[in-house]
Amino acid sequence: MNSFLSHPGVATVLKIIISIVLIAALLYYIDITAIVESFQNADALYLMAGFALAVFQLIIHVYRWRYLLRLISREISTTEAITSFFVGFTAGFFTPAQVGEFAGRIASHPNINKSHIVGITVVDKLYWAALTIVIGGSGVVVFIANYFPEYWNPFYQYPMTFVFGLIIAVFLYPEKVKEILKVLPEKIRGHRFYEMIQVIEDVFHNKNGWMLFFLTSLLYGVILLEYYFLTNAFQPVALNDVVMCAASVLFVKAVILPISFGDLGVRESAAVFFFERVDVIAAVAFNASLIMSFANVIIPTAIGALLVTKLKRT
Repeated sequence: MNSFLSHPGVATVLKIIISIVLIAALLYYIDITAIVESFQNADALYLMAGFALAVFQLIIHVYRWRYLLRLISREISTTEAITSFFVGFTAGFFTPAQVGEFAGRIASHPNINKSHIVGITVVDKLYWAALTIVIGGSGVVVFIANYFPEYWNPFYQYPMTFVFGLIIAVFLYPEKVKEILKVLPEKIRGHRFYEMIQVIEDVFHNKNGWMLFFLTSLLYGVILLEYYFLTNAFQPVALNDVVMCAASVLFVKAVILPISFGDLGVRESAAVFFFERVDVIAAVAFNASLIMSFANVIIPTAIGALLVTKLKRT
């Protein structure tokens, strides 16, 4: 039974079913009429601004990935970086916890050591996770303190501030972490799988940590601003409320196990929960989140699928 459920095809079908169930439940809760009316009354300029930011977000994504690639191979072109980013994105979309992203990026660069690609992809993921904890976690903390004060104690802010500060310090000064790696036994350091960590030791320094932290922070800022414009396309909402709720949505989506297909349904459910607390109509939260999914997930996945076909031919 366990082997049956763990089969990739079965897991994918189950995720699709869960996504459909979640979306159906939301449509029942919100009422389709309200969703349609919200779209009909949407502000076109705000929608255009939201999509423009989605494009800008992809540009930052590609530039960020190219920056990491050039740490291990300076000959990498922008075209190659674009291809490997979108191919990896598509492969990650169809696999649990986006593990397929590693394979997609490796396949896009057959002439580069596989362990080096894995190593910098791990760095990519770690910085994204770090900012999710700091920015998303901060959003959740502010949300709970404001809307569920019975579960909040002012003392909590001190350990949380310490944790967030420690995370920022670690990722701004990665060479301090590398000093810890050097004390590992030679047996471990000599293992062939250690190559993916070795490449981080060799090419990733404090200046790279600062640059990647800046690019990741910029990326998060663009995503939150995109959420602001898409939400305001349907209903006026204060910037601070959008930032708090959107950051909380991103955090919840990251910490919940990948139970749905491309997080479809999970993202929208979280958005409705958080945004309703700041007096945003459920249909508005649903529509803004659905557009975010389309612009930031579905379109890049489709682009990657086209590039996969091209990659197979070559």
